[in-house]
Amino acid sequence: MAKEAKKRDNFSPLTVIMLVCLTAYCIALIFMLAWALSQSLKHSHLFTYDPVKIPNKESFTLDNFKAVFINMNTNWRGGTQGSPNFLGLLINTVSYSVGGAFLNAAITCLIAYLTARYNYFYSKILYGIVIVVMVVPIVGAQASEIQMLRYMHLYNTRFAFIVLKASFVGGVYFLVFYAAFKSIPMTYTEAAMIDGASDWCIMVRICLPLVLNVFMTVFLITFIQYWNDYQLPLVYMPDYPTLSYYIFMMKMSSQPIRGDGLKFPINAASEPLNLAAAMILIAPVLIIFIALHERLMGNLSVGGIKG
Repeated sequence: MAKEAKKRDNFSPLTVIMLVCLTAYCIALIFMLAWALSQSLKHSHLFTYDPVKIPNKESFTLDNFKAVFINMNTNWRGGTQGSPNFLGLLINTVSYSVGGAFLNAAITCLIAYLTARYNYFYSKILYGIVIVVMVVPIVGAQASEIQMLRYMHLYNTRFAFIVLKASFVGGVYFLVFYAAFKSIPMTYTEAAMIDGASDWCIMVRICLPLVLNVFMTVFLITFIQYWNDYQLPLVYMPDYPTLSYYIFMMKMSSQPIRGDGLKFPINAASEPLNLAAAMILIAPVLIIFIALHERLMGNLSVGGIKG
């Protein structure tokens, strides 16, 4: 009874307002996603007359999705050394987004661990460097990076661009990892050291599993950011375009798309076609989130040492 009364006391007007705002925000996001999916299944000429109406039996079509893949494999020319098909675009996108997100999250996690779990002079210096770099804006670094990569003969390669993402300055994610490692009691480390565990064993087998939910969350957020990015791959590796870059170039084009299986030519700049391309791009992100939402939404819980 006491717990129920406490819950009722915590249910304040501010909680109701926040709940209403979050619910409205979620409904708006779901509505926009549902609208984009419904309009991607509509003939292009019908979208102009009624961009809200749900497609019926007469207006329903899969030609927009077919046209996206046809344009990827036959009509589109991307990169300076050829015209990659859908498989090539997918490989470029996965290698960039997965590799870059993993390295970025891993290096940020490692630096946060070193600064949070070790009370040494150099650890404090490293922590200060990270904070200073986060606060002080760095302007004009992109031109220097491209020049450096050209001198090292690493420009326009997948490997070099992914390695550039291995930055120890993770922004707010560094602070998230730092707080997560700080919340782990030092008694865990001390007990493991008494049992003869090395520093590597303590990090890999004790501390990292406790922040796995945090790591997966940071990895997914960074993965989504890189998956949707088309500007940096265009600048750093123009011969390896990604799916996002393809959608951008298709949006800028006005050439009609023709191919087997299409009833009529489809303008590359038509909204239903671009919405179909966006649905194809967002599908992997939705699948990953649905598969991992329980782990990603899980809270980091660290219990006490029992005697």
